[in-house]
Formats: sequence, C-alpha cells, structure tokens
Amino acid sequence: MNNSKIASPVLMLAALAIGVASIEAHAFGTANDVDATGYSKAFKSLDTDSDGTLTRDEASKEELFSKHFKAADTNHDGKLSEEEYTNYRTAHEKKETKRVMSDSWITSKVKAALIKDEGMKGMKVGVKTFGGVVQLSGFVDTEEQIKQAEKIASGVEGVKSVKNSLVLKKQ
Repeated sequence: MNNSKIASPVLMLAALAIGVASIEAHAFGTANDVDATGYSKAFKSLDTDSDGTLTRDEASKEELFSKHFKAADTNHDGKLSEEEYTNYRTAHEKKETKRVMSDSWITSKVKAALIKDEGMKGMKVGVKTFGGVVQLSGFVDTEEQIKQAEKIASGVEGVKSVKNSLVLKKQ
C-alpha cells in the first residue's frame, strides 16, 4: 500500500488536533484571560451619552446586540452595564469558537473517511461544514460514488445533514 495515501490523512488529523488544542486553550481560558480592555473600549465607543450603560439604541450599533439585547440584559432594566455587555459577548464568542472547532473536526473526519473508502480513492471531493451540516462538492466518475460519498458523510458522528452537490464528470 502506498504510504503517502496513509500519511496524508494522518498528518491532516494531527495538524487539526494541534490547531484545535491551541484554539481551545485560547478560547476557554479563565475570565481573567479575556481582553477586558478591548471590550471596555468597544463598550465606551457605543456609550454615546457616556452614562456607563447602553440603551437598546446604543447597543444596536453592534450586530450581536441588535439581535440579542434582551438576552444580554440579565437584570431586565432595559440597559446594558459594561459587565452585562462583556459577559454576553464573551459567552457568544466562546459558543462560536466551539461551533467552529466542532465543524472543523467533522470536516476532518468526513475527509478521512472518504480517503479511506476504496470506492472514493482518487476522487477530489470538497467538504465544508457549518453547524453540523456537511456540504459535499466536486466531480466524481459514477452515480454510485455520489451515493457512497453521501452515505459516508452521513455516518460520521456529529453530522446533522448532508447537502450533496457532487456532479458526474462528463465522459
């Protein structure tokens, strides 16, 4: 068996694991690790009346808070304190980082499974994942390969659904 066919997915998974660990260490650090200065500057730039709170109108200049003001206003006083602003923004960014890590992991697992499958050898199938939804793209030789790629992707843990955009090569 050709060792380069084995080494490629192994190296890809090792690199992903290192990257995920780095992102995780950065994203899930302690509250003291959060760049409070950056959040403080952003908060102050939104606080146009300089009263130390953000009204719905002031906060709506930032897309996250235009959609999630009520959820961020934990004391339900109709304003966001700097603490509420920072806490909500931090929680949202951690959640988004977690989603990206999960999607990257799913993409890697699907690619590795496709490379490993005998019927898919030599096929260049693009794999992208967002929110657990896998998008397959590229050109394959047979209708069976289209079905097999979808079956493989669907069988990977964490995949919610598969959008199969694979196309038959013109013979």
